[in-house]
Amino acid sequence: MKTALRAVSGIQWVCASLLTIGVAAGSFSLQQLSAPHRPAPHGLNSAAEEEEEEEEEKRRDRPDLALAQDAAFTRDPATGTVPRERLLVAHEQIEQMLDERASRRAIGGSLSAANWTEKGPSNIGGRVRSILIDPADASGNTVWAASVGGGLWKSTNAMATTPTWTRVNDLFGNLAITTLAVDPGNSDIMYFGTGEGFGNADAIRGLGIWKSTDHGVTWAQLASTSNSSFYYVNKIVVDGAGRIYAANTNGGLRRSTDGGATWTAVLFTTTSVGDVDINPSTGAVYAASGPGTTGQGIFRSPSGDAGTFTNLNTLPGNGLPPSGTTTRVEVALAPSAPDQMYAMFCSGGGGTPAITRNTLYGIYRSADGGNTWQALPKPNDADTGIPDADFTRTQAWYDLEIAVSPTDPGTVFVGGVDIFKTSNGTTATAANVTWRQVTHWYGGFGFQNIHADQHAITFLPGSGAIAFFGNDGGVARTANASAITPTLTHINSGLNVTQFYSVAAHPTDYSYFLAGAQDNGTQQFRSTSGTTTRDINGGDGAFCFIDEDQPQYQFATYVFSNIYRTSTGGAETQFPETVFESNTGSFINPMEYDSKANVLYFSYGSTTLGRIIRATGPIGNATTGPAQSTITLPSGSGTVTHVAVSPNVDNRVYVGTNTGRVIRIDNANGTATATTIYNYGSSVSISGVAVERSAVTPDPDQHILVTIANYGATSVQQTTNGGTSWASAEGNLPDMPVRWVIFDPTGGKRAMVATELGVWSTDDLTAASVVWQVSNTNLANVRVDMLRVRKADRMVVAATHGRGVFTSNVFIVNPLPVELTSFTGQPTEAGVALRWQTASEHGSRSFEVERAAEGQAFQVVGSKPAAGTSSTARTYNFLDETVGTGKYAYRLHQLDQDGSASYSPVVTVTMTASATPLLTSAFPNPFSDQLTLQLREPVRGDIVTTLTNVQGSVVYRARQQSVGRQVPLAMPATLAAGSYLLTVQAEGQKATRRVVRR
Repeated sequence: MKTALRAVSGIQWVCASLLTIGVAAGSFSLQQLSAPHRPAPHGLNSAAEEEEEEEEEKRRDRPDLALAQDAAFTRDPATGTVPRERLLVAHEQIEQMLDERASRRAIGGSLSAANWTEKGPSNIGGRVRSILIDPADASGNTVWAASVGGGLWKSTNAMATTPTWTRVNDLFGNLAITTLAVDPGNSDIMYFGTGEGFGNADAIRGLGIWKSTDHGVTWAQLASTSNSSFYYVNKIVVDGAGRIYAANTNGGLRRSTDGGATWTAVLFTTTSVGDVDINPSTGAVYAASGPGTTGQGIFRSPSGDAGTFTNLNTLPGNGLPPSGTTTRVEVALAPSAPDQMYAMFCSGGGGTPAITRNTLYGIYRSADGGNTWQALPKPNDADTGIPDADFTRTQAWYDLEIAVSPTDPGTVFVGGVDIFKTSNGTTATAANVTWRQVTHWYGGFGFQNIHADQHAITFLPGSGAIAFFGNDGGVARTANASAITPTLTHINSGLNVTQFYSVAAHPTDYSYFLAGAQDNGTQQFRSTSGTTTRDINGGDGAFCFIDEDQPQYQFATYVFSNIYRTSTGGAETQFPETVFESNTGSFINPMEYDSKANVLYFSYGSTTLGRIIRATGPIGNATTGPAQSTITLPSGSGTVTHVAVSPNVDNRVYVGTNTGRVIRIDNANGTATATTIYNYGSSVSISGVAVERSAVTPDPDQHILVTIANYGATSVQQTTNGGTSWASAEGNLPDMPVRWVIFDPTGGKRAMVATELGVWSTDDLTAASVVWQVSNTNLANVRVDMLRVRKADRMVVAATHGRGVFTSNVFIVNPLPVELTSFTGQPTEAGVALRWQTASEHGSRSFEVERAAEGQAFQVVGSKPAAGTSSTARTYNFLDETVGTGKYAYRLHQLDQDGSASYSPVVTVTMTASATPLLTSAFPNPFSDQLTLQLREPVRGDIVTTLTNVQGSVVYRARQQSVGRQVPLAMPATLAAGSYLLTVQAEGQKATRRVVRR
């Protein structure tokens, strides 16, 4: 067992190194790297130990393989890298959209109005890399936690029996927060750094450092850190003079003496620095090398100035590991005696005898500020399934943490996969230092259950009893840290930073979901437990399914093709039935379940799709077991990255691949035929295929959307003829990964996509240039991996990778009752002439016309009957004859037959003493390169002309003066074809016309 696990450890480092140095993520195959297989246990003393060992193997999580897969999935095919810095542009676009939206109401039926409800889990945390106990609250109740996927969180009752957490902000420019710091001279000044730099950098790249000057109420990005030197900020510390030190992967150690306005490299410029600490008594600065950097170690400077750092393993008789033998180093100073120091080293694979790379090289102590060191014994984990003397489980590059009690320099906690403690770290003879195991990652071997992979250990200042621990399962706390064996408990209530890959909704129990989570198994949401969930499959949770016709059949998957089932509705503690166990396919393996045919399709290797025809009854019966087979795809198809089942044609399946192809498989549960219907032309990953639900004959699968996950690629493509021809539907979507796509279940004109920054939607896929809007109300700027729609009530459920599960009723409460294509108002001699057009209506009853004089409230001035249900374009006119002079605003209050209602955008009209319009005409209409305004008479001063698209956004603005009644306007070549509202303002008057660009 130990030998087999050591063999896997090299794979972990390969993946981590490739990601850290930015090597083309698509240049290697995950299948070639092999899998964390389950070797047959041996040397076990009892059946109970064998069962525990098998359960351990099932539960092992592999963050390196998950992150390597995602890097290959999203890399820019032109550069081979994952350029997350491009998300800055996307964030700016989101801000602009939200600003525009704040000034107007969304058109009734718009998917951009989607409102999301957080479903949890409220009891399952996620990866926490840093914990800050607020120095302004001596009680220890105020605690800040940094999640690498879910942003910044805060508890104000952290010492309560059941503390609760609230999110500080879901809309930061980056949610991959890795380190927290406070100015010791002014606790109102706080900092957080972003970007994981510990071997999984490309998974969640950062965007610099944020600063708060009002004690964490508001935060702003330091512009000086918006560059590659600060993509991965591993640790921030602030000294007593307010100088800020930032340890960065690929950016060295940098210091700011002006509050973060400017920075200077004081140790290295591109070499990785993983840790930095300051001796509060002497001011000495200690910096330690980060992962992937062999041959460095610990550096010390008396002042922190550039050119003054000394590598401590060059000092005579230093006792540290020889140069070239270690990589990542973690350092801790004893607060009560800062010259007493401890350090943990990750092996670089060197030394005599050589120590396996990425295992724990050793733990050392110094009593003289780092001049000399002594090696301490290594903790001995009781777990029989790990290498000897390596409680980091070959993941020292990933989880390595050490902290010293504020009141006792001999009390030290260390964290790898599990947590250990020594109470005699300062004993005279180093060999006599003893370690006691405190936790085990699934509660095995008689130890308390605290989640695996420790990243942060923080004591309450001045207290040797209270400490907090951050790991891949959130936050844990102890109130008796000074005890021989402290008691730890998870305190994750409300800390919803869970990283989900998938979700499935129960067809009839509206509070029941399954969701597969990184490091946290497959979580089961039930109506009886609210937002509290339970793990029903263990390990990394991947895709999951609930049969839509027979929901007693439910599926959960571990990594690769390890598939498990319940046939009793999920009442068991663990899904008991093994459907298939194979380490084929991708780590988080794409698959889909056909509830009508009872067939599960999954990626099975290069150019191969796996197929399992569901058995009825318990799978353990050999005569009713599932029938497993494969479907061979066309040569060159590559590995399957997405699977979709046609909603219209029985036994038709679509697969997307990592060579940019979409393949239609007919008769998929029999003698299958495979046809390539789309080929991007380069090696990109197809992330989604959606087929409009339709009854068109002879083949209803005509309207199909395809999404692509890679940066630098055209991310949305559509066909309306079954794949004969394709066109871009990307429109204004920023350059970011798009991970999933769904149609509006009531029609093919609207769609939603899951992206790296939440959910986006469009109300018109037929537009010449599709316009997408961010649809994130109450949802974070977080990666969303999957969207599902429940057939019964059209509810949408989103699996986010960092903020849990959310649902929206946008298709229910906003079912596009009226598709409003234009709404205009025109002053005339008889009054204000209003005109609006609809492309379709669904259950509409009437339009109430509301008017508001300048500075006054809206009032109803008339109404028009609506068309009820119609799929043809309709035009409505209304003349408001009751106006005088002045400025008026108009809107439509659209009422539905079911009692629901929505508002149109507002149009404004200015009536002057002369009712003759300022603008008599605009020609030609439709126009192409030039549009000419025909004015009532020449005007003095500026003429301001704007064009507003049907979504209400101003796309053209010009300011000029006239020399006559005709004013020519040169139209930009980039202006899309379509209908626009032309507005002309001059001499305090305004006129509007509807114009069309050819």
